[in-house]
This record gives sequence, structure tokens and C-alpha cells, in this order.
Amino acid sequence: MVSQTGKARRIITWTLRILLGVAFLGIGIEKITGTMGTIPFFDAIGWGQWFRYVSGVFDMAGALLILWPRWTSVGALIITCTVGLGTYLCYTKDLFNPAFPLIMTLLAATLAWLAWKPKPS
Repeated sequence: MVSQTGKARRIITWTLRILLGVAFLGIGIEKITGTMGTIPFFDAIGWGQWFRYVSGVFDMAGALLILWPRWTSVGALIITCTVGLGTYLCYTKDLFNPAFPLIMTLLAATLAWLAWKPKPS
């Protein structure tokens, strides 16, 4: 029999997997296609449009890995890094309110922690 804590952890993990997987698959597609204001946003960062493509690829790869149970923690770590950098850039370059990317960073980090399964010694 599964404990209530184990069941709650599984429910939270699956909820975060679906939420973040779908969200970052969409975000990655937006970056690759240059829609939803991503081109001006990456112009404002000042690193060039190549960074938009790289970021989009990492977002999509992380999202796909999140949806694959064996690789969820790795995908969540990738997403944590990419959106964490986005949070930092929004804050330091005063691009827009960093609250949304900060929340997404914390959710991705939480998923990485919840899905982590250390190898038995």
C-alpha cells in the first residue's frame, strides 16, 4: 500500500510534468518561430537572435524530457537553467516583471527535486 505522502508526491509530480511540459513545449516553439514578441525581447537582451534559437531548442528538449518519466529530472534541470537565466535577464535588464519566469523557475526546480531518483549504492 502506498502512503498518503507518496501518493501526494506522485500527483504533484505528474501535475508539474504536464503543466511544465506543455508550457515549455509551447514556449520553445514560440522562440523558434519568432512569434509572441520573442524577436523584440531577444533584441532587448542584446545577445542576438541566435540566443533565441538556442533557448528555444533547450526549452523544447527540456519539455520533451520532462514528459518522459525516466528523464523528468534532467528535463526539469534544463528548464530550470534556461528560465532561471531568463529571470535573471528580465531583472537585470529591466525588460519586464520577472515574477512569471521566477515562478516557472521555482516550479521546474521543484519538479527536478521531486522526480530525482538517486541510483542505489
